[in-house]
Amino acid sequence: MKNIIYFLILCIGSLLISGCGLLDNSQQVQAEQGVLNLQGTTMQQDDTYILDGEWEFYWERLMEPSELDDIQPNVFLNTPGNWYDDNGQFSNHGYATYRLKILLPDEQDEKVLGMHIPDMNTAYTIWANGKELASNGEVGTSQSEMQPKHHPNVIYFKTDKALNLVVQVSDFHQRKSGWSDSIHIGHPEAIQNMRDANVAMEVFFVASLLMMGLYHIGIFILRPKDKSTLYFGGVCLAISMRTLLLGEVLLVRFIPSINWELSLKLEYLGSCLGMIFFLLFIYTQYREDMNNRVRNILLLFFVGFAAFILITPARIYTEAMVVLQFFSGSALVYLIFVLIKALRKKRRGALLHITAMIILLFFVLNDILYYNHVLNTGETVSLGLLTYLFAQSFILSNVFTRALNQSEQLSKRLEIVNQTLEVKVEQRTQKLSETNRELEQANKRLENMYKSRQEMMSNISHELGTPLTSIQGYIKGMMDGVVDRNHPKYLQLVYNKTLFLRQIIQDLRELARLESDKMKYRFVRESIGTFVQSLAAGYRHEIERKDIRFYFDNQLDSDEVMVSLDHIRMEQVITNLLFNARKFTPSGGRIKMVLSTIIQENESMVKIAVHDTGNGIQKDELPKVFDRFYKGKSNENRSKEGVGLGLAICAEIVRAHGGKMGADSQEAEGSTFYFTLPILERNV
Repeated sequence: MKNIIYFLILCIGSLLISGCGLLDNSQQVQAEQGVLNLQGTTMQQDDTYILDGEWEFYWERLMEPSELDDIQPNVFLNTPGNWYDDNGQFSNHGYATYRLKILLPDEQDEKVLGMHIPDMNTAYTIWANGKELASNGEVGTSQSEMQPKHHPNVIYFKTDKALNLVVQVSDFHQRKSGWSDSIHIGHPEAIQNMRDANVAMEVFFVASLLMMGLYHIGIFILRPKDKSTLYFGGVCLAISMRTLLLGEVLLVRFIPSINWELSLKLEYLGSCLGMIFFLLFIYTQYREDMNNRVRNILLLFFVGFAAFILITPARIYTEAMVVLQFFSGSALVYLIFVLIKALRKKRRGALLHITAMIILLFFVLNDILYYNHVLNTGETVSLGLLTYLFAQSFILSNVFTRALNQSEQLSKRLEIVNQTLEVKVEQRTQKLSETNRELEQANKRLENMYKSRQEMMSNISHELGTPLTSIQGYIKGMMDGVVDRNHPKYLQLVYNKTLFLRQIIQDLRELARLESDKMKYRFVRESIGTFVQSLAAGYRHEIERKDIRFYFDNQLDSDEVMVSLDHIRMEQVITNLLFNARKFTPSGGRIKMVLSTIIQENESMVKIAVHDTGNGIQKDELPKVFDRFYKGKSNENRSKEGVGLGLAICAEIVRAHGGKMGADSQEAEGSTFYFTLPILERNV
């Protein structure tokens, strides 16, 4: 019952996460008659606007901005959406030109804007105020003239109070046309944060699915008798492949040269293979409750459709997507029926299975409606699958708990037998001893596995460089036969690297919150001299333990210089600078922290600087030290632990305190990192 309660809480949490993901903080202003009026709005730094509504539409005409100046539009088309959805007036294969006039707020004068362009079907060129900004593939008036391409884009440009967008789009290669997701426009930082959030979420989904898939396939390799782990791992890998080709199309980022036709086939094959492995997995769990004829019909259809995808071009098999969606939905409904039968017969884990399946069906139906342009919620089946995977972890934990309980009960029974049946003690002593030893060994193995896993998670950051590239390399090695598939060492390495990726994502989330001013601070008035001196005293031993001399120099001209700061965040900045200095200072060197006052932009500021006597930083690298993931060009710097986010986070914290951060360095002499804080008052 506890597991049921925990899982229900998990389901509610997943739905809340999904709801948060589906809520778009973009401003909802609809274009009318080819004009989007934003003059009544205030374009803040974290605001974005969607360019939805009625665009001017010129069917079977590829027109540049100069050709549209003297033309009066007579057709307006709602976006996002396929142009053939408009009462069947236009064919889904063809080409067209869209135009939208945007009236920007009065304060938006000669400023830089950002634009997030979703995946368009299937090639496009976009202009802003007569200047070509971006293109994807090659637009053409026939299938032979155009070249399809498949990935979203982010562009930045300058504009004045009016913005004229012209988009040429052509599609002769698949059933979809136009664009399915909204185009976003706004402040460059807001657009970049939106894309970073999308990428982070998709990387998290893909990494989680890969980790689950490889883990279960590794179990199958070690214990091939149980095929359920193979099928379950196949589901995870198939859906992760599909997720890589949706949303931000991460696979095209990793492999820019991938063929468009191949990427689309992989996307559709991910759905087919996922359903095939899913059916087989449920069959291994509830053989007695599934009708073999229905199972074989469904498997035959999905295998046949996968072959159909492989042998036909996208122009043909994409037209049959509705059939695939119908059979996928029907298969999920049938599997729920099978699980209801299993629940009636009180099969183990059936309740959790059916609960997770219903949630997964909800997300699948949402995707079906989304890809048929009934809803505009975005792709969510990956979240549904993660919820289902968590349900499986509950089922497995139930199995392990039951096994341990049975072991404990068996030990107690054996103890009772030993005490009550003294006549048979000599006959059964040997068997009981062997049983007890096996149980103790099993418990020790479990404890050792748990401890080794904790140690592995604490040391993993020292072993990984670029996690996704490494994962791809190991998987490719296994596929090509370079790496032994049956060797658990390489499976463990792949599993370890996905955990490190999660830490990077958490750092990125914290950095995104800092950059978007969403981090909460607890500012208090504090004597900066007392605060910094206490930190210097507290960390002196930690620094000098490496045989490094540490000095603190308080050059303040007043006893009490008051500043406003958040204790925890400011300690995070200072300790980061001290530990960086310790990391790059050799034994026998020295580190000096100086506290002083300066005048910066006609304002009194306190300056905290940390000097070291390390190798220093090259002049061309110095401006980049506060960039994300920057670790320097030298092999020595790259070998140091960390992912290059610490200084970027510190710079954002100092900015939130009203100060600035900087660095000076001389090669072979050392470096100085410093930051400033505004002074509130001085008490002499």
